[in-house]
Amino acid sequence: MLRKGLTGAVESGESFASEDRVKLTPPEQAVGRFEHYELVTGEDGKPVELGRGAMGVTYKAVDIDLHCPVTLKVISEKYLGDESARLRFLREARAAASVRHPNVAWVLHLGRTGQNYFYAMEFVEGETLEKLIKHSGRLEVKLALEIATQVAAGLAAVHKQKLVHRDIKPSNVMVSLEEGGVVTAKIIDLGLAKSLDEQGAQSAISTPGAFAGTPEFASPEQFTGLPVDIRSDLYSLGVTLWQMLTGKTPFRGTPGEVMYQHQHTPLALEELKGILQPIVTLLEVLLEKDPSRRFQNPAELLKAIPTIKGAIDARRRVTRQSLQKTASTASRVGTRKPSTRPGPEKISVAKLPVTGSDVFGREEDLAFLDRAWANRDVNVVSIVAWAGVGKSTLVNHWLRRMASEHYRSAERVFGWSFYRQGSSGNTSSADEFLDAALTWFGDPDPRLGTAWEKGERLAKLVAHRRTLLVLDGLEPHQNPPGPQEGRLREPSLQAFLRELAAFNTGLCVITTRTPVADLADQERTSALRRDLEQLSSDAGAKVLRALGVQGDEAELRKASDQFSGHCLALTLLGSYLTDAYNGDIRCRQEVAKCLAHDVRQGAHARKVMASYQSWFDEGPELSVLRMLGFFDRPADGHALEAVLKPPAIPGLTESLTGLSQTQRRAILARLRRTRLLAGEDPHNPGQLDSHPLV
Repeated sequence: MLRKGLTGAVESGESFASEDRVKLTPPEQAVGRFEHYELVTGEDGKPVELGRGAMGVTYKAVDIDLHCPVTLKVISEKYLGDESARLRFLREARAAASVRHPNVAWVLHLGRTGQNYFYAMEFVEGETLEKLIKHSGRLEVKLALEIATQVAAGLAAVHKQKLVHRDIKPSNVMVSLEEGGVVTAKIIDLGLAKSLDEQGAQSAISTPGAFAGTPEFASPEQFTGLPVDIRSDLYSLGVTLWQMLTGKTPFRGTPGEVMYQHQHTPLALEELKGILQPIVTLLEVLLEKDPSRRFQNPAELLKAIPTIKGAIDARRRVTRQSLQKTASTASRVGTRKPSTRPGPEKISVAKLPVTGSDVFGREEDLAFLDRAWANRDVNVVSIVAWAGVGKSTLVNHWLRRMASEHYRSAERVFGWSFYRQGSSGNTSSADEFLDAALTWFGDPDPRLGTAWEKGERLAKLVAHRRTLLVLDGLEPHQNPPGPQEGRLREPSLQAFLRELAAFNTGLCVITTRTPVADLADQERTSALRRDLEQLSSDAGAKVLRALGVQGDEAELRKASDQFSGHCLALTLLGSYLTDAYNGDIRCRQEVAKCLAHDVRQGAHARKVMASYQSWFDEGPELSVLRMLGFFDRPADGHALEAVLKPPAIPGLTESLTGLSQTQRRAILARLRRTRLLAGEDPHNPGQLDSHPLV
């Protein structure tokens, strides 16, 4: 990702005209000339480089016609001839050129030399805010607030062009401190900017991926894969203001830990001891995890700043309400026009599993689901893969995208996981599904009729309205390998899915380890199947990197291949290396040397689990996981308390008895951090769940 396009700029007072320090590259050297711009070289004869990103390099240059300094950005040599890189580079230049404001560095010219594209932009004197914080430590409140105000003004101009910067941070803000206390701050580098008018990955200027930004400064919504708007930039500005005032960011740790903290951990307000109360309140509003509770656009923030300054001068307190009501009603419409599209009449997705939000290398699979929903001739789709490949994560990610668009034209949304419901007495999870679904869809008496009749009846109710139905983990109700492999065992499910495949006004999405044999007659027509592949080397490397694993990119790709691109195995491996070896990819050999060739039943994930078992050394973490093995559904707090009551169960709960609630919460937090436990379920607080392989 392009993160540091213009960082590392020259220190205050350094000028292109300082002939004793720099010299112009001779015109005959083609590499140093881009039309009428010439690169400036240092004493070593090399061009003065201001920054380097994944796709571009930024140099100091001079306009030989006007004799003035400029910043010149060119595509990296390794991307020359790459059409997608060229298009992203052009979009970046045009986005930057569309913003004209004193607090945003502006583009002067877009050109081409041979195969290489470049653009020239304003050369900003001064230093990055990152460097200013580094050598000054904490900034004075007045200076920090002035810089934040100017950045907000620049963001207002970005917002006016319907762009989101997505990488506001100190290294992307240039600051010039002049005599008399005059301060000028400018936003630089729109390499990750995104247009709100465009949809999908093509609107991203940066290299495509599930996450764009810098974890320490990213908003909670940037980690979810959902569309972001200008409120995300305001959150990043809040993190930047926090660092200006304290010298450090509010959330610290490995990238994986920082991502989790942004989304779930409350602010450590004790770190703001000594900071004036109006500023603390401002930070609380900017750093709200829910975007709807922040300022809705930069204009609202700019209207609130005089209130903050007045309160500081008068030494009085302010409330969040007083700050946010200073904005006019007109400005609170948000960053986009309210959608007139109605959402579904009913939504029930609480029964679906909680999965991670990051998805890597699944663009084609997501596009397949999009096409299936748009095609009215497709009634059922099956996502088929072995355990741990990422079926549920893929579908949940797609559902979140659908939710951000009001589920498009869906009138009802219903989700069910057969793994999460278990069984009770003589009642299977298929029976529970049928009874719950019939009731939810409005059947007058779910108890009436045979299992087959109930299945047919439910299919008619579902098909009557345009419904998005998700059935996760169907394999417990399918026959194992053999003559009847993949065929449904439950008559109710047989009738239900056969009817739905024949006629449906909506779409049923199934995840399973084995193709559903009952749908074979409709395959390639109204029932489509998608075999989910293991992750590519690059996608697997991104998974490891997102979890905080450190090392050479080639080593990360090699590790992905060693684990056959198995999503769960890589997730567990990444968390294990981050926790046990500070993220060193070289330490994977402890696990890799034991790998099997057959990954169909999750052998690689089991090997990582064996390493965890050795590392936990029969501690309370293992006891929690083993205790969950007694349940064939998520365990709620009451069930766990019952199991933990004295006397202790030998070999199971001995290490858990006598622990305080605080100690238990710490153990659960550690298991969630290592991905051995699923994240907190907002629909079912207190429940504990994990992947079936775990």
